Amino acid sequence: SLRAIGSSNCDPAVTFTSLSEKERSTTSRLLARLSEKQDGRIFNPKKNANDVDLVSPWIAVSKPSPYGDDLNLLVIEGGNSAVDCLQSYIDALVDLGRMQDGKLGVVFFKEWRLAVLGYKDADDGSNNNYPKKRKRSAKQSDDNNKASQIKEMPLGALSLHNCANIGMNTLGAMKEANIGSVLGALDLTGVHALTDKILTDLVNHCPRIRRLSIKNCRKVTGVGLTAVAKGLPDLRSIDMGGSFNITPADVIELAKLHPGTAAGTFTEIHASGLNWSDEFLEVFIDLVKGHLTGLSIGFSPRLTAARVAATLGQVGETLTSLSMHFCDCMTIDLSIQLGKLLPKLRVIDIRGAGSINSITPMLDARAASVGGYGRVNEGEAGDDNFPVVFVLARYTGITSSSLVDTRAVHSYDFECIIDGGGLGSGIRRLDALQ
Repeated sequence: SLRAIGSSNCDPAVTFTSLSEKERSTTSRLLARLSEKQDGRIFNPKKNANDVDLVSPWIAVSKPSPYGDDLNLLVIEGGNSAVDCLQSYIDALVDLGRMQDGKLGVVFFKEWRLAVLGYKDADDGSNNNYPKKRKRSAKQSDDNNKASQIKEMPLGALSLHNCANIGMNTLGAMKEANIGSVLGALDLTGVHALTDKILTDLVNHCPRIRRLSIKNCRKVTGVGLTAVAKGLPDLRSIDMGGSFNITPADVIELAKLHPGTAAGTFTEIHASGLNWSDEFLEVFIDLVKGHLTGLSIGFSPRLTAARVAATLGQVGETLTSLSMHFCDCMTIDLSIQLGKLLPKLRVIDIRGAGSINSITPMLDARAASVGGYGRVNEGEAGDDNFPVVFVLARYTGITSSSLVDTRAVHSYDFECIIDGGGLGSGIRRLDALQ
């Protein structure tokens, strides 16, 4: 396993540098073999790298065996074993406190790019990590053709979660390795050194990013969000929760500037901890109604129940995920209104709502709004018209006994987490990565 990374002075450049111009490193050859042996075994791949409030990270997931028996197979989460091993290597450096700016150099990110492309399909010269003199390449005569080829490349997800000290050295290595052409999801949660300038340089190099987390990046401001709006036209989801130098007004400006708002492709905005007010929320929802599927506005004490219900009702036909954790306005009455107004909701985060002691009224209202009431067996649950709802309800008044009462009525309509038992729990995504 790449988690066995050796002593503290172990250098990733040594681990991944080719032995010669014709022979890859032992690590690279191992990763190539893993890539070849995948057999297309992909099950519930992690859709994004940034739903950290709602989704716990997985090292692997289980899937039913394709051989018709009752056994489950354990499969690497993203379906790309080589990429996941490299991600495990990054996570190990973070866990052991060895991640510094520049620790991951050009050679490592070239290997990551190879893993995303597939070792057999990488024919652009970057499949050799042996350091050699750089040659001037002739300018492409057909830029449109080059852009078209880039769009056909596969996309990979990279998490630098809690790599607090990385900065320009790491960014420079990423740019030199040209990972921007294959980077589709990037998690920068907790990268405290991230500034507007670094973020701007990053998005200019990585225009294909679809999912981005800058959660708890507290040096980023509205200037950085403007760069995101202009530099990431394919962006579908962003998480900026806890980045307290960003304001709701900045989020609204992002929605105004981003082309995906008009196109209906910018569908998830997670912006908890920014102190939303009723007025800001109303302006924002007016911009994104019709296509918004995911919204996080937790830690917003100024919101009021009546206006929140009226505002969110405008996205009732599209919203599938809502996080309002630790909002004072989240009461049992508001939960009933949301159950009625948001029939397609699959996920709701009500952590910290101490006055809520049961989810039965919310599920009653939800069932009544779509003409149903409860489920009598497991096979009937989970269709598009009446999806199973996942309720994250830690630190509420909901108890195990109240869930027993709810289950007696609604059987298989919900899953509710009130205590992770120290292990945590996340949403089991059933939709495949597009």
